Amino acid sequence: MIIVQKVFRYIATRLYKPILANYLKKNRSYNFKPFKFIILSGVFHPAFFYSSKFLLQYLNKLKLENKNVIEVGAGSGLIAFNLALKAKSVIALELSKKAIKGLMLNQQNNKTFLPTNVLKIIESNLFEAIPHSVIDYIVVNPPYYPNIAKNETELAWNCGKDFDYFQNFFSQAFNFMNAESKIIMVISSQCNINKINSIAKSCGFNMQLKTTKKFLIEDNYIFEITKN
Repeated sequence: MIIVQKVFRYIATRLYKPILANYLKKNRSYNFKPFKFIILSGVFHPAFFYSSKFLLQYLNKLKLENKNVIEVGAGSGLIAFNLALKAKSVIALELSKKAIKGLMLNQQNNKTFLPTNVLKIIESNLFEAIPHSVIDYIVVNPPYYPNIAKNETELAWNCGKDFDYFQNFFSQAFNFMNAESKIIMVISSQCNINKINSIAKSCGFNMQLKTTKKFLIEDNYIFEITKN
């Protein structure tokens, strides 16, 4: 399987990714019942990457009724919008101004399907723009490549050379959690999981692997993360 993944990863890097990058230069529509999304150019498109739908499948198994949820880095809104159908409240946090524009547009276009006063969209660098409160679930599909993001599009992929994103994320998330709160995080076999786990531990967290799914070019893992 590892050899097969390497072959498909090579093909994806050399052929598929350039074609996809060109396709995503334009705004695209994406239907995920009951919602109809407009994915603005430069915003992470959930149809072409495994992690978002894998994460959503896991979240759909959780009992979210009467729960308060935050999604950090909401992107297109796929996860936050679906969580709003089940949870008591959902806050979609996003740093990218283009993604915020798309989230607002999609919220307006899908208001028929969204419960009233459940979903709130906030432009924020991680948790900085919201007051401290206890959150039941924090959901995140983080950037994990150790590079500096040079533009808004790269924010979805690059976490800084020293994994600054994770240091800031865990440090801030700590203030929004109690002993029962959980972070639900999806990450890939292509990232440095040991480094991320080390940062989590240094910030007072324990990472527990809950499920794994093999895809053609990588494995995806979902972790539940709680305070020590």
